[in-house]
Amino acid sequence: MYLQNEIMELRRRVGEKHVNDDEMTALKAEIGELKQSEYMKTNFEQEISGLRKEVCMLRDQNERMMSEAGQWKEQALRPGNKWGSVVLQTPTCPDRSSPKPRWTDNVREEDKWKVEYRNLQSLHRLANIEAEALKQKRAEAEACRVKVEEQVKSLEEKMSQLMASGEKGKEKSIGGTNLKDRLEDAAVRSARKGWKVTPGGTGCKTSTTSMRSEKELNQQQSAATANNRAEFVEEQKRQLRMLRKAGLEPLYKEEGVKLGKFEDTVCDLAEAHAKKAFGELSDPSSRQDKEVQEFSDDASKNSGDTKEEVERSVEL
Repeated sequence: MYLQNEIMELRRRVGEKHVNDDEMTALKAEIGELKQSEYMKTNFEQEISGLRKEVCMLRDQNERMMSEAGQWKEQALRPGNKWGSVVLQTPTCPDRSSPKPRWTDNVREEDKWKVEYRNLQSLHRLANIEAEALKQKRAEAEACRVKVEEQVKSLEEKMSQLMASGEKGKEKSIGGTNLKDRLEDAAVRSARKGWKVTPGGTGCKTSTTSMRSEKELNQQQSAATANNRAEFVEEQKRQLRMLRKAGLEPLYKEEGVKLGKFEDTVCDLAEAHAKKAFGELSDPSSRQDKEVQEFSDDASKNSGDTKEEVERSVEL
């Protein structure tokens, strides 16, 4: 019985302790809420005081504006007024986007900074528009420059291909046409046509036919080469004129051509390319003399041969 009473007493004490803890927690929560409400109240009071000050300032400004409007109205309604119209509100300076602010007599000292601020805003807006236009022009110029550079590169590639094809054509004309064999065959054919029968069964060949055929072949070859060279030079001139002066700079440096007038430089570069493709242009007068001299030697040799053969035939 004694133990039961003691157990009940302990249970009662434990329950009282839990109740006291709950009360302490509730009190702490209530204290926190009170602190928060006090802080909010302080903020509200500060906001209310600020709003009161702002309302007072607005009231003063309204009174000042009303008094100023009354003054303007009295001045407009005054007898002997020369303005010719009734002013019912304070006139403002229009925003003309002028580069320099201009003060007028009807602008108050307090409002001058507003007018200046508007002018600065307009100037800033105009400066931004001008900057955007300049950026756009610069971008267009850059795009044009890139396009021109691409065209120059493509033209340089085409020129290099043309030069390479010209060199290949030259090699082909020199080593692939077998001109020497063709000339020898033509000379043999013309010599066979010119044999004369002698009493001894031998013959003498005439040199005039072979000389004429060789001369005609040489003339045809030189004419074809000159025509090809002239066409190549004209094509090079046309392509070089498309490059303008800036595109010619690496070419005349590479070829070692002296820079002068645009047309002279184009002609010099075209001749240099033709010299690379077709070789040096020989002098036709010296070539003709050489051919004539060679033909005269052949003719004398052939005439000597014919005399010896005639003597042999007579002896027989």
